[in-house]
Amino acid sequence: MLQLDEVHSHYRKIHALKGVSLRVREGSICCLIGANGAGKSTLLMTISGIQPVSSGSIRFRGDPIEKLPPEEIVRRGVVQAPEGRRIFSDLTVKENLALGAYLRRNREEVAESMENAFNLFPILKERRGQLGGTLSGGEQQMLAIARALMGTPSLLLLDEPSLGLAPLVVAQIMRIIQKIRDDGVTILLVEQNAQAALELGDDGYVIETGRVVLEDKAAALLQNDRVKEAYLG
Repeated sequence: MLQLDEVHSHYRKIHALKGVSLRVREGSICCLIGANGAGKSTLLMTISGIQPVSSGSIRFRGDPIEKLPPEEIVRRGVVQAPEGRRIFSDLTVKENLALGAYLRRNREEVAESMENAFNLFPILKERRGQLGGTLSGGEQQMLAIARALMGTPSLLLLDEPSLGLAPLVVAQIMRIIQKIRDDGVTILLVEQNAQAALELGDDGYVIETGRVVLEDKAAALLQNDRVKEAYLG
């Protein structure tokens, strides 16, 4: 579904991505793990069209997207739930969700998507009139994921969905991610919680200082001595 070949990206003089190549199979959960500053979030921002590609190619369903603006990438079915949630704290849950559907024009379909989001996250239905900033960290993460789903993605980019959450909430979020995949959405999951990500995922990549240094089935990476030492403790 998604194919990156030798992708380079720069922040001014900083060479952030150094020839990254990866594949995301349709219907899979593909995990990208690595330490802080390794380039994980930069990679998702580059796929989303927010961070420019210096060289290399990004193809979605066979079509090049590396030169498209972010809104066109969303329109094609690639939607990101960013690191740090970035919900609108002074808008209600329902208003946050509505903004996730800003490119869609069919009101009936948008209403149906919102109902689907509430079925996936029942707590958000209870909180639908509440301001986003008053939600707990876990509820805000659910809202960020639900808002992304309002864009009807076929590929969902999840950036650190477990960040700052209690273990029980992390387990709940991971179960929801599995359910989203089971409902037909392909997922590229960026996570510092390597154990949770690799237990959930189908395929995995390890990124260090802007380079992919390991790739394998997620189950194999869980057993990899280098991964165990560096990321699993």
